[in-house]
Amino acid sequence: MKNSNIEGIVFDLAGTLIDFGSLAPSQVLIELFDRFGIKITRKQAIGPMGIEKRAHIKALLTTRKINSQWKKKFKSKPTDKDIDKLFKLFNPELKKIIKKHSKFISGSKKTLDFIKNKKIKIGINTGYSEEILNVILPELKKQRFIPDVSYSSSYTKIGRPSAEIIYKIFSELNITKGSNCIKVDDTIPGLLEGVNAGMWVVGVIFSGNEFGKTEVEFNRLSFKDKTKFRKKIKNKFKKVGAHYVIDTIKDLPKIIKIIQTRIK
Repeated sequence: MKNSNIEGIVFDLAGTLIDFGSLAPSQVLIELFDRFGIKITRKQAIGPMGIEKRAHIKALLTTRKINSQWKKKFKSKPTDKDIDKLFKLFNPELKKIIKKHSKFISGSKKTLDFIKNKKIKIGINTGYSEEILNVILPELKKQRFIPDVSYSSSYTKIGRPSAEIIYKIFSELNITKGSNCIKVDDTIPGLLEGVNAGMWVVGVIFSGNEFGKTEVEFNRLSFKDKTKFRKKIKNKFKKVGAHYVIDTIKDLPKIIKIIQTRIK
């Protein structure tokens, strides 16, 4: 059997490989804003997901409803100092719960083993900080997975959807062409990052941010409701340039086989 022409696959973490529904960051954000007397919904909390977390907090504070609440509560617009204050609290709170949210989504390990067996390099690229990534990586090792390279948002100057971290991964893994690689992500900024790097881009629908529900909630959905959500999120992903979409990570091997035949 001839070797695959795919050189590497870069994965996001939360909502793609671990933490079905990407629940950890939204849980912390809801609790943090509540401390300041600001009520935000889970839907609001996950809105800017995929970008560096200080930028995420800033994006939340610029939304009309949250900004209005803040001005009513504090009699002024949120400032950079306010953003810094929230961000300073974010990582310590996330660190308290991230271990229990580091379990592989069903199908992740089998898919990663499939990729390893094909001698394809695996990179991790997350919107979490280095401090949080350093908690997650030992948890992944306990589940018998060590990526070839991993990068956090601590290394970004521009941030997603810029491809700056992807290029660092390419360099470290000696990747020759972006078009020989795949980016797998559940967020719009993460998918655009792959598009901007010239990669094959695969969007994850049901375990990720756009769907934004727990695995229990997902399993309770009727076939009709799953079809409705799938169509809506698929269209959203396709609009930003995703080449393929999958329900969850367990469906990736069949897409890898298809891409293999299309690489020139």
